[in-house]
Amino acid sequence: MRFKALFVTTCLLIGFLSGPISAQADRTASIENIPPTPLGAPADTSMPNIAAAIKLAALSQNWEIIGESPGAMTARLHIRAHTADVVIAYTEKKYQIDYLDSDNLDFKTSDYKIPASGPRQARIIKGPRIHRNYNVWVKKLSRSIQVHARNPPPVPAEPPSTAKNPLLIADELEKLDSLRQRGILTQEEFDQQKARLLE
Repeated sequence: MRFKALFVTTCLLIGFLSGPISAQADRTASIENIPPTPLGAPADTSMPNIAAAIKLAALSQNWEIIGESPGAMTARLHIRAHTADVVIAYTEKKYQIDYLDSDNLDFKTSDYKIPASGPRQARIIKGPRIHRNYNVWVKKLSRSIQVHARNPPPVPAEPPSTAKNPLLIADELEKLDSLRQRGILTQEEFDQQKARLLE
C-alpha cells in the first residue's frame, strides 16, 4: 500500500514538473511571413505616396524604419528585451513582409517534437519557428499597412535634380540586386526599379 502511494505521488510530481516545460515549449510557432498581398491603394497612387503610407503604418504600430531602398524598407520592433526585424517589399499594387532577424524571440531554424501517440520517434516541424507573439505583431503591421494605403498621405514634390550621382545609383542597384537574390523582389520588380534609377 505504501509502495502504491509512493508511486502515485512520484507520477503526480513528474506531471507537475513537466507542465511548465511543455508550456514553455509551446511558446513558439512557425514563422508566418505575409505573402504578396494587395495594397488596396487608389489607382493613381505614386511609389513615394505608398512608401509614406507604409512608414506611417509601421510607426503607428511602434515599428521603426531602419533602412530603405526603392521598393523595400527594413523595419524594427523593439519591445522590452525583444527585437524583431522585417523587410517590407512593395510595388504600386502589392506588398509583402518577410522575417529578417530577431533577438530574444526563441528563433529556431527548425524544430521537432515527439508525438503524443503513435511511434515514439521525433517528427520534424518544417520551417523556422519563433515566439508566437512575433506573428501577432507582423499581422497587426500588415493590417495597418492596408488601412494607411487606402488613404496615403501627400508627399511634397522633390525638386528635379540636375545630375544623378553614379555612386548613389550603383549603391541602390546593389541593394536591389541583393533583394532579388534573396527572393524578396521578383526579376520583373527588380527590372522596374532599375529602370526608374537609370531614367
